[in-house]
Amino acid sequence: MNDVIDDISSCIKSANTKELSKYFSSTVSMTLLNDEGIYSRVQAEIILRDFFGRNTPTNVKMAHRLDSNPNFRYVVLNLETSKDTFRVSYKLTNNDNTFQVTEFRVEPIY
Repeated sequence: MNDVIDDISSCIKSANTKELSKYFSSTVSMTLLNDEGIYSRVQAEIILRDFFGRNTPTNVKMAHRLDSNPNFRYVVLNLETSKDTFRVSYKLTNNDNTFQVTEFRVEPIY
């Protein structure tokens, strides 16, 4: 079985927001630097596309993954971009045996 966590990491590394948004639930609680809100899948994709347009990913490293719980997964990645390094964390919730991203955060690492 393809690992959804690895798939999402690949999307982030390649800045493929179109593919990434397929993993989003219908609404996503998103924190991007100083902006916070609940967005539709489409809005979340546009916001991330804009972010990746300004911050081209160069590398993604898995910092932490919690995948022992059957109902949710939690992942923390270190995202290196052309300008900065960010901490990306997201929570996946099991929805009819499909894991969907319900929370997505991008924070600067100081």
